[in-house]
Amino acid sequence: MTTGYDPKTTPWEVDEKGFPQECDTKGKLTYLLRYAVLAPSSHNTQPWRFAVGEDEIRLYADKSRWLRVADADQRELHISIGCALENLLVAAEHFGYGHRVAYLPQGEEDDVVALVTFEQEEHASSFRQPELFEAIPERRTNHNVYDGREIPEKDVERLEACCVEENILLHMTDQSSIKRAVDEMIVRADAIQFADPAWREELGYWMGQGVFGTPWLMSKAGQLAVTYLNMGKGTAKKDSDLLMSAPVLGVISSSTGERRAHVQAGQVFERVALMATALGIRVHPMSQILEIPEFKADVAELIPAPDVIPQHTFRLGYAEPEEAHTPRRPLAEVIHA
Repeated sequence: MTTGYDPKTTPWEVDEKGFPQECDTKGKLTYLLRYAVLAPSSHNTQPWRFAVGEDEIRLYADKSRWLRVADADQRELHISIGCALENLLVAAEHFGYGHRVAYLPQGEEDDVVALVTFEQEEHASSFRQPELFEAIPERRTNHNVYDGREIPEKDVERLEACCVEENILLHMTDQSSIKRAVDEMIVRADAIQFADPAWREELGYWMGQGVFGTPWLMSKAGQLAVTYLNMGKGTAKKDSDLLMSAPVLGVISSSTGERRAHVQAGQVFERVALMATALGIRVHPMSQILEIPEFKADVAELIPAPDVIPQHTFRLGYAEPEEAHTPRRPLAEVIHA
């Protein structure tokens, strides 16, 4: 089977010109996964695997990459898989494939999060616009301080239009009072997490794996510092500066706490991130307040809708671009035989 994949290139060097037009369907579907693996994920753990059939792809949760301390309920793990799923669907539509998604399908293995069945179809979803596909290899999380410039209303409306799922709500606000309330929660959340040795050890482990793109020696030094030193105060000050510099705070919520809602929240977030990339807007998830269970109700009270469950928080604005992409696992490493 030919997939058009050159192992000498990095996963970020994907080019639509390499799509294997002469290959069989299985080979073409495998090529689509080159776009799926470029999705963001919590701590850049990339907790996904894929199995490719003749006309279908299964998305698996890779539990070996689950953040058992920071993400005890696997919410962020499934949001991450939702991001990969959305990249897959955006790429599929770009190359002329229709699709049907079965979430957490019955009769499948426990770790199967979604089963996507494909068919040749020229029609694309109205909310998966061409610029989303073009943004996939350009998107990157931006951790810099933002410059505070307001986001034009027309661009905010385009971002809001990325949420089409019936049970998912996207709320974006520029209200200073809400940002200050969230800022206070973030400061407290950072203090709680950094005071927990198990949490620090888990973060240090992933830093040591080089998932944030730092050189090996720096990663190891960071791992030791995080594991054995309580850096909560410094981190809280930095996170506070980051949040307050952003003109817009975004929250994705759901009407239920079911696993499917986590996956769909990830799809919406990735759509927003891709559209933001196309518009020159930076995005940075700030999920620590939702990793502390007692803060979830406080965040929900800030959302102008009744009976919603916050799933993902992030900031948006303008800043200098990040210098480089974070590392990605090679495609061959995430294909499930």
